[in-house]
Amino acid sequence: MIYRENCIACGACIAYCPYGALIPDEEGKPILLWDRCNDDFACVFVCPVAAIRRASQAERLPLVPWYKLSREDANAELRKWLRSLRRGLMASLQ
Repeated sequence: MIYRENCIACGACIAYCPYGALIPDEEGKPILLWDRCNDDFACVFVCPVAAIRRASQAERLPLVPWYKLSREDANAELRKWLRSLRRGLMASLQ
């Protein structure tokens, strides 16, 4: 999960991702191409300000959109994953 409000746009995560799953937006901050991510977490380890976290370590959902798809056919799978992520985060906060 990308907390874009904390991101300093250094580009380390984008450069380090071996799958090309992170692309810069107009501000140079990363957007996750969800369907390209292989969960190796290289981006998590190189972020100097901890703006990227594993979903299992997140305290809350990011405030602004942090993902998109490179393939439209993955929409249903992404929506299912986001619903389960929200349920898991809400349960952990209670």
